[in-house]
Amino acid sequence: MQNENESVTDEFSYYLGYYIHLVTDEEWLKLLERKKKEKAYQEILNTPEYSRLVKRDWYGLDFLYLKNRKDNIFWEEFQYITDFPEYLDIFPNGQTLKQIRNITKFYQSSTIPDDHNFIYLNSKEVDVFIEDTVQIVSKILKEKLKVA
Repeated sequence: MQNENESVTDEFSYYLGYYIHLVTDEEWLKLLERKKKEKAYQEILNTPEYSRLVKRDWYGLDFLYLKNRKDNIFWEEFQYITDFPEYLDIFPNGQTLKQIRNITKFYQSSTIPDDHNFIYLNSKEVDVFIEDTVQIVSKILKEKLKVA
């Protein structure tokens, strides 16, 4: 059984992670707006295939990452989550655990061919996105928490 301090720490960690997720989503939307100006995107923008083609690269990079790095939090912990509290009352009870299970099933059962040609997003772009977003999140948190 958790003591009160652990519960408060877990709840704070959840809120902090959720906030960072929202900031990351905002940065992702900015990246997508920039990408839409590229020729490859312009050729498929507003077509029925747009979402399928673009997301194949997005998720394909996730699949490659998970395939090549078995020592990450997904394989070591995330896929084994069997219970998760609802900290936000905007979600129905059990919604977070349901989403965890959906994510787990998706990444356990999906892959991409080794010879896939990444046209709309590549690993270098994702690496830059991650590095830039970490810097943005760090700056925001330092400002909000008044940490030097």
